[in-house]
Amino acid sequence: MSQSAAARPDLAARLNLRQIQRFHLGARPRRFSFNLPRFLPANINQAMRTRLRLLLFLGSLLIGSWPDMLHADQPEQTPHAPSSSSFLLVASQQMADPRFRETVILVTRHGNTGPIGVIVNRPQDITLDKIFPDYPAARNFNLFNGGPAYSKQISFLVRGADAVEGALTISGNIYLAYDVSLLDELLNGKRHYTGLRVMHGLASWAPGQLEYEIKLGDWFVMPLDEAVIFDRPPAEMWQELQSHAAVM
Repeated sequence: MSQSAAARPDLAARLNLRQIQRFHLGARPRRFSFNLPRFLPANINQAMRTRLRLLLFLGSLLIGSWPDMLHADQPEQTPHAPSSSSFLLVASQQMADPRFRETVILVTRHGNTGPIGVIVNRPQDITLDKIFPDYPAARNFNLFNGGPAYSKQISFLVRGADAVEGALTISGNIYLAYDVSLLDELLNGKRHYTGLRVMHGLASWAPGQLEYEIKLGDWFVMPLDEAVIFDRPPAEMWQELQSHAAVM
């Protein structure tokens, strides 16, 4: 596995890295905001500002030494092919990998490559208004740790929104998307939705790898349930599903 590319030194030097590190290591200041550096042109448009803020913010997570993110696989491109099969993975009690211990993952297959997934029960102590400060609704959502791959990639599960080009159809009512412009429209009220989960990172497997892990007993496979993803408290999700799967 390859480590994610470090943030550009000239940009990183302009950030208050000590403050960022204290924030992610637990001793965060009372108020924290992530603003763009002052050297950016004044006439830069809102979409570009959002993308730059997002890149700088995710770069700061890496600087904060999050161990799950430092060993991430970096595939050549994010998959956008239509989904043909989706389900839930529930880690068994014998799961030894700390990156996946006590996790619930929504998994979808895309084309002829291996499956991808997002962890849906690991919210971080970071709200989306740190990335989207212009939208009051953003403070109502936590950023989730979606997995150790694509560590600087934002993805999101949305329920009830209109289908958009490039989104993976998980079910008739749920989509997995990577387009920050779409996320911007959801948070600013331009698109209707009934559920939203925003993650950094994904989980990915080589062809045949997940089947092998399931055979070893590392995972339980359960049918997709949108109520579990959007309505169940993340802190209760794994214990409830794992207990149910273990007696099936």
